Amino acid sequence: MQVYTELVAPSAVTHSLSLPLVSATANNLVVAKGSLLQIFTTKCISAELDPQTPRPQSSVKADDQHFDPRMNDDGGLEASFLGGESMIVRTDRANNTKLVLVAEIPLAGTVIGLARVKVRNTISGGEALLLAYKAAKMCLTEWDPQRNALETTSIHYYEKDELLGAPWETGFADYVNYLQADPGSRCVAFKFGSRNLAILPFAQSEEDLEMEDWDEDLDGPRPVKEEPTTTTTNGHSGDKDLDRSRYSPSFVLRLPLLDPTLLHPVHLAFLHEYREPTFGIISSTQSPSAALGTKDHLTYKVFTLDLQQRASTTILSVTGLPRDLFKVVALPAPMGGALLVGENELIHIDQSGKPNGVAVNNMAKQITSFSLADQAELGFRLEGCAVDLLNADAGELLLILHDGRLAIVSFRIDGRTVSGISVKPVSAENGGNIIKSRVSCISKVGKNTLFLGSEGSDSVVLGWSRKHGQEKRKKSRLLDPDLALDVDELDLEDDEDDDLYGNDSGVARPAHADADAANGGPNKTGDAVFRIHDGLLNIGPVRDMACGRPAFAPESEEETLSKGVTAELELACAVGRDSAGSVAILNRQIQPKVIGRFDFPEARGFWTMCVKKPMPKSLGLGLAGPADAPVSNDYDPAGQFDKYMIVAKVDLDGYETSDVYALTAAGFETLKDTEFEPAAGFTVEAGTMGKQMRIIQVLKSEVRCYDGDLGLSQILPMLDEETGAEPRITSASIVDPYLLLIRDDSSVFIAQIDSNNELEEVVKPEGPLKCLKWVSGCLYHDTQGVFQASSGGGNQPQAADASRIMMFLLSSTGALHVYSLADLSRPVFEAEALTSIPPYLSADFVVRKGASKESITEILVADLGDVVSQKPYLI
Repeated sequence: MQVYTELVAPSAVTHSLSLPLVSATANNLVVAKGSLLQIFTTKCISAELDPQTPRPQSSVKADDQHFDPRMNDDGGLEASFLGGESMIVRTDRANNTKLVLVAEIPLAGTVIGLARVKVRNTISGGEALLLAYKAAKMCLTEWDPQRNALETTSIHYYEKDELLGAPWETGFADYVNYLQADPGSRCVAFKFGSRNLAILPFAQSEEDLEMEDWDEDLDGPRPVKEEPTTTTTNGHSGDKDLDRSRYSPSFVLRLPLLDPTLLHPVHLAFLHEYREPTFGIISSTQSPSAALGTKDHLTYKVFTLDLQQRASTTILSVTGLPRDLFKVVALPAPMGGALLVGENELIHIDQSGKPNGVAVNNMAKQITSFSLADQAELGFRLEGCAVDLLNADAGELLLILHDGRLAIVSFRIDGRTVSGISVKPVSAENGGNIIKSRVSCISKVGKNTLFLGSEGSDSVVLGWSRKHGQEKRKKSRLLDPDLALDVDELDLEDDEDDDLYGNDSGVARPAHADADAANGGPNKTGDAVFRIHDGLLNIGPVRDMACGRPAFAPESEEETLSKGVTAELELACAVGRDSAGSVAILNRQIQPKVIGRFDFPEARGFWTMCVKKPMPKSLGLGLAGPADAPVSNDYDPAGQFDKYMIVAKVDLDGYETSDVYALTAAGFETLKDTEFEPAAGFTVEAGTMGKQMRIIQVLKSEVRCYDGDLGLSQILPMLDEETGAEPRITSASIVDPYLLLIRDDSSVFIAQIDSNNELEEVVKPEGPLKCLKWVSGCLYHDTQGVFQASSGGGNQPQAADASRIMMFLLSSTGALHVYSLADLSRPVFEAEALTSIPPYLSADFVVRKGASKESITEILVADLGDVVSQKPYLI
């Protein structure tokens, strides 16, 4: 029995997979971290906007800088004399691919494999995700957009006594188990135990059956298109029939029954360009052992599976392979076939069985007599390496060694046949050493981006480009100012088009005509340059740890500022492998870096704001003039701002006041010669409205409006004209141009600022908004269109119109009501059980009898995130 608590979530990435999961057009990355599954989507942003992009330290003096000639217009004048300095910008237009977390799912087991499967009629329209667990179990899942989570479709167990084999064999969890999927999604194979292979067939869509190259004379009668017979009864039986129509019952094959020589399987993978599911497997008839001194006893065989008859056919066999081969990598066209990875060599076997190999160190000559091209000068050790496709058209693979070094595997292709393999290391100047440790998995997330998962260092998104294409663009931009007038404008425009759409010289081409590539020389397409776009933090493996107190220099400013915000104890851990080794400091809470400390012992709340200064009276406009009044071009009020801070205070005698301060470079300055009254009362909320033309101060008994010079422009009292009561304000929320007030009589007050910057009450229609009692509420500006039924979520920020302003209210019964301020007659969404803290909010959620309820006093909806992604969260 074990009793423990988890300090931090798993961070070492063991498996990854790229697929359209949340929708048919999505580009998702699924990452497995032991018992934790994370789902990401990708987003491209400019490298200039990415805060993680390292800024180069330029040593060039300002007088020596070469300006882009496109700064000047056709007349030779600057495009903007007001913002001349803003034209000195970086000409690097590269984009970074960033990962955005969609969901994080804890799992009851250790994931050992991921596979993407195209199945019929998924809820989201995307593909299904198959998970393989360590204890001989597979789980088929799909994305549920309603719950924003994975839904399990089926579970397949293979923990049976009759599959254990010999009595002396250990449990399935002690073997190297792995999952392989057919590229055509016709089936998946789960190798578990010593010689067991579980096959799970999947039904194909009608489009797959309608093969254009079907020849009835050679292939027999064309398959008959069957109409779906799935029916739904009470919403249950139809779902089961639909699930069963997606796949057929799985079955387990003993590998020696497929072929008597498959006694000691090493690795297998499904191959491309076959009409039926076909896999290649490395195996041997004798136990692999380096001590026996036997050479070349491995065999590579290709089998075609008949899923209907549960049988197989051997179509290819290559014998006499080196004994150190350990992996099969299936290759698509134009290479085709499979790449066999050994500890000292790489061997390609095409669909006809023709081998081509290359030795990458001197050990290959001692352990094998197999014919290999000699590149022993590389001195590579391929144990623990990772190989994946880099550019299929150019015949290139990316090879990452166990120490993180990068290399390019190039294929010479003559027609449709591979005639040779070469390996070229990536130089340090091209990013060949940016990976610091061994890579556990590789997934392609974009045309020129790969995700590299690691168990010993941070996992990264690796981008690559062609070096010579960049040099061409640099030549057209890094020009001498004296020669700028001789440059053809069309050449510069063509370079801009090349940045957007690519150029012909940058298109990858096969390397079969390049003699230099055969010797590991430069490729005609240009050397690949690698750089890191994004990363996932990894604090594993933890090799040692110790507790300690944070130390500061005695009586230093840092020690003074850290009082009260720094933990008394910290946990220091030695983490990582190889060059990625580091020390990780773990704390239970966030440790903010304090840059200044100011004493406000009476302060109970404060609000900072930036407000526009009013127009001078000399311009002919009053202080209360319209915000969009015409102004002379000689005076631009857009850049005239004052920064204020309003502080709500309670002294030792319980007397409530409010003060206003001006924020300056020196600190805070108290403002006294204004119409702001400290004795007016306690400030509940403060902010700006009217496009930053008015300061709004919400007091307990009224709302006050000030201009940019803190001149009082309006007082809005809390008076119920029907009853004559004066309810007190308990909370408020400001989203320009609306103001929401929650009062102590459990009513809501909504006001809107007009074009004259005056607040007017919004009339509430008859209905729940007027009848129910409300505890808390807030306003939210839906800039992304998440709550807009017509748009379904957008990426471009929108203006603050009434349909984009959402109002969230919590009733006294614990129900959440969401209103659009464009229509207050009825809520757009209603959930009755917010106080029960359900796993996800739904209008259909029913509270169980006797379930505990939380006492919620305040709710807030706000966008959380960074420049890469922001999403609304309910707090």
